[in-house]
Amino acid sequence: MMRCKLDVLLCHYKIVNMYKLSVSQRRTLFICRKLMNKQLVDSTDTHNTSKKQHKYSDTVLLPRTQFPAQLNGKKRIEKDQYLAKKCGFSELYEWQRKNLSAPEFVLHDGPPYANGVPHMGHAINKILKDITLRNHVMHGKRVHYVPGWDCHGLPIELKAIHNVNVQDPLEIRERARKYAKEAIVKQKEAFQSWGVMADWNESGCYFTNNPSYIKNQLHQFIKLYEKGIVFRDFMPVYWSPSSRTALAESELEYNTEHQSKAAIVRLCIANFPEKLSFFKDRSVYALIWTTTPWTLVANQALAFSLNATYCFAEDIEGNVNIISEELLENVESKIGSLRPIIRIEGKELQGTMYLHPLNEKKLPFLASNHVTMDKGTGLVHIAPAHGPEDFLVAIENSIPILSLVDIEGKYTEAAGVEFHGLNVLTEGNDKILDHLAQNILHIEKFTHSYPYDWRTKQPVVIRASNQWFIDVNSLRQKIIDNISDVKVYPECNRKSFTNALIARLKERPYWCISRQRSWGVPIPVFYSKTTGKVLTNRVLVERLCHSIDKHGSDCWWKCSVEELIGSDIIKEQNIDIDDIERGKDIMDIWFDSGISWSAVLPEGKANLYLEGYDQFNGWFQTSLITSVALQECPPYRELFVHGFAVDENCEKMSKSLGNVVNPEELLQGGSNMQKKPVYGVDILRWWVASHGCQNTQVPVSKTLLDGSKQSINRLRLILRFLLGVLHPDHHNVHCKPQYKTIDRYMLYTLYSYYKKMQEYYNNYEYHHASKAIMHFIANDVSGLYCHLIKDRLYCDEITSPTRAAAVQVVREILIVLLRTIAPVVPHLAEEAWLHHPENSESVPLHYTTYKIPDSWNEPKIVEYMDAALRLRSNLLNIVSTNTWKLSVVVDATKDDFYSLSLLHDKRQPSSSDLCEILQVSSIVLIENDTVTETRIQIENIDKTLCSRCRRYLETREDGLCSRCAIVLAKDTSISATV
Repeated sequence: MMRCKLDVLLCHYKIVNMYKLSVSQRRTLFICRKLMNKQLVDSTDTHNTSKKQHKYSDTVLLPRTQFPAQLNGKKRIEKDQYLAKKCGFSELYEWQRKNLSAPEFVLHDGPPYANGVPHMGHAINKILKDITLRNHVMHGKRVHYVPGWDCHGLPIELKAIHNVNVQDPLEIRERARKYAKEAIVKQKEAFQSWGVMADWNESGCYFTNNPSYIKNQLHQFIKLYEKGIVFRDFMPVYWSPSSRTALAESELEYNTEHQSKAAIVRLCIANFPEKLSFFKDRSVYALIWTTTPWTLVANQALAFSLNATYCFAEDIEGNVNIISEELLENVESKIGSLRPIIRIEGKELQGTMYLHPLNEKKLPFLASNHVTMDKGTGLVHIAPAHGPEDFLVAIENSIPILSLVDIEGKYTEAAGVEFHGLNVLTEGNDKILDHLAQNILHIEKFTHSYPYDWRTKQPVVIRASNQWFIDVNSLRQKIIDNISDVKVYPECNRKSFTNALIARLKERPYWCISRQRSWGVPIPVFYSKTTGKVLTNRVLVERLCHSIDKHGSDCWWKCSVEELIGSDIIKEQNIDIDDIERGKDIMDIWFDSGISWSAVLPEGKANLYLEGYDQFNGWFQTSLITSVALQECPPYRELFVHGFAVDENCEKMSKSLGNVVNPEELLQGGSNMQKKPVYGVDILRWWVASHGCQNTQVPVSKTLLDGSKQSINRLRLILRFLLGVLHPDHHNVHCKPQYKTIDRYMLYTLYSYYKKMQEYYNNYEYHHASKAIMHFIANDVSGLYCHLIKDRLYCDEITSPTRAAAVQVVREILIVLLRTIAPVVPHLAEEAWLHHPENSESVPLHYTTYKIPDSWNEPKIVEYMDAALRLRSNLLNIVSTNTWKLSVVVDATKDDFYSLSLLHDKRQPSSSDLCEILQVSSIVLIENDTVTETRIQIENIDKTLCSRCRRYLETREDGLCSRCAIVLAKDTSISATV
């Protein structure tokens, strides 16, 4: 029955013009013919064919290599360690410094903090830097990269004295130094295990606590002081009671869920200007709204806006309240009904006086531009010691600064007996509200963004104290003018990132660079005990540097003041040594790292700074400020900004949430190998390249890591194939290649791929580079070229010029592929290179040079190859199985006919370039001016299968095609076994 149905179908299709068949009809016809052929084959013949095929299997030149398709578990760990040692990873940096040519590429390392174990953020940063450097080395360019560590600062100090009551600065410094050194050892080992290229010896790195680095820092400080850019003043700064030190903006974290007790407070009016004197016999109050009631102790004025309209409104008790007209409704909703009496312009409030809420001292109303109408009452209470805008109002109006809060965040004795010793953020705040209860009209819990100490995670206060500052105001315009010369990557975020850098600078009038701790670089100043006058100059700094050489970096705390200054300088500068005391402040660690360019970089400038986007408020900015101040230009030509590691739900990683991924576990595996398998260096680096440089958040998940593993496995498979093709037994090096069109096309594709990869690497688009690699191997190498040349590679004789051409192209593919993946996965690239038959001396890939030939650049070849590939795509849409058993008729348009005819030799219809591309037995090419689209007609052939090459060619009685018969005849050793 089945046979009858097939006959009917075939008869039907035979009387229909093939050109009129739809794709589905052609496919049905093909399936029918295939089924009939299958039924006609005798089972004995099938068995004999199988025996014949097996008989010739040893004569086929299949790929052979020892390169493994996969490496997992312990073997992966051992191989990574072996490759690092075998391929000279630790010597590469020194080798390229000696052997590669200038101009060199300078990447300046933003020093990681010498605190804690390495995390995924470290991995992203260091691996991206290493990809950048290796790319330049692979192109024969020398690189300059000195790894560094930020070794001072509070986190290290707190860790060093944790659970130990230590007050002596020298002991604190000794403990902190030891802690930092131990942390550096662990971090350095991790960075090396990730394949990061550098001179990891002590002399090849920089440390901010190194004596030579400290001396340079002292010299830069005194230069800034001499320029008037560094100064000392009594100003409000962010102060951390939990750390007992001043903080810079970059050392803050903002808690958006912080709750403050906000209050509307009334302050009694004492005197009115003449225009408002008719209110003098009534109870009139100015209403203020504050989220920091504790600062009312230090109140020194009320600020108003000259441009606002204020109203005098009567409450239900008959009191008159001064409020901004714009905010009247909002205030009324909180304190009750208010009946406006009169409205006045803000300027009419000038001359008004009010009574201090605690001591009833008369204080002024002052006009200020910082008063806004977006919330509150339109009147702002001024406490100059506790707010930068308040401070500026006080300076402008010659008001002395009253500071009543100590270093622990508690009220001083001058605040009054009732408040002395109370913590201002807790019981002090409550005490003020209780004390002023009769004048508190409303209290609410106000949720808002509030600054916290980034180390202790505790809220900070703004507190006036004597500190050292850099005058950013005086440098701002020059800095902004210089930013325009800096390129920022990724390019898609260039505008927003540049604006972010400028915005931070505009928000920062001063940079507080002094800290009240022991573990750091001392601010090299002395003070008069009687007058407080500062004593410092270049001579004293030089003397201190000499003491550091002689006594070590602890000399500022170890030596006496007389020893530090020197008797000759005391006499020469007529210094009253009994009236002199040394300063107790150290420098902000952001200043430590911010002047690293002056200690590390040749000529003070780098091609690139590469850090996370948080450094717009940190190292990018502090380096820029100090560099423009000292050398009037940025320390970098380019900035490359990467994201932060988050978990698969885009939550910030933290130990408390239990979502931290340890990069060491990715390399070594966890205790549960099922949940935490060994991924190895290649997968870690591939994940960084694929995901680390295009978004502000870089998710770390098993899904993404497994995806990276699949990519590496695909790479290994294609490398295995390419290496197998180059097996010495299968390659006659003396045979001159005869390139076919597909070979030349592949070389052009290779040329284009190489140039595109250079572009991606040069623009730091490593995510695009990783995608381009996978697309190239899947579509151009494996899916097209290697598939099309398998017949030539496996079945042609070794001395065949066309086979030699295919082998040569495979060789070039392998070299280019290895060189383009090497920056991302150097371990994999070196492992494959060790298996290269031509690398008999095991020279590391990174130690070799390469230049892609311009002769490969044949864009013209694309024109006629495109026609052939379109044809191939159409054929594969019709036929989903072996096409070698098909003969085709191509009805070509005029344009396609010209291109296709260049690929097809009528004299060799079974071995032309077009036959190889389409993988068919024969082609009839017809030019047809009447068609608008090239069409293809397929037909099964009556030829039998060659027992050796499995192609449907004209076979002889022994079951071999003429090509295979000739190959076997020439190889007597093969013929004998057969």
